[in-house]
Parts: sequence; C-alpha cells; structure tokens
Amino acid sequence: MELGVLIMTIFTGLLGIGGIWSAIQDTPEVFQSRKIAFLEKHIGRIGARLFVGIGGLLLLILAISFVALPPE
Repeated sequence: MELGVLIMTIFTGLLGIGGIWSAIQDTPEVFQSRKIAFLEKHIGRIGARLFVGIGGLLLLILAISFVALPPE
C-alpha cells in the first residue's frame, strides 16, 4: 500500500470513528457548529445525531474499503 493511500485510510477512519463517537456521546461542540446547527434546527437533535452517525459510519466503511480494495 502506498504512503498516500495509507495516510488517507487512517485519516478517513479516524474521521469516521470521531463522527460515530460524537453522535453516540452527543458532543455539544460538534452540534454547535453552523452546519450541524442548521440540520438540528430543521430535523431536530436526534435527526442531526443520526445524520452525523451515519456520515461517520460511511467514512469508516470507506476507510475499510481502501484496505480491502486498494486503488490501483
């Protein structure tokens, strides 16, 4: 695996884990950001937490796919 792909995999995986963690723990710093506050205003706190959690899960799946199916 090339160094660039490895760095991208680690970074994407950490972002995914962070998103999932902040959705589970209901981290106030994340939900006070402007973009997430916009979502929270329109779909509620639970919906915003689901959105962040699903986004984190997708990033984690992307990182796993970099390992399982490395780009050529």
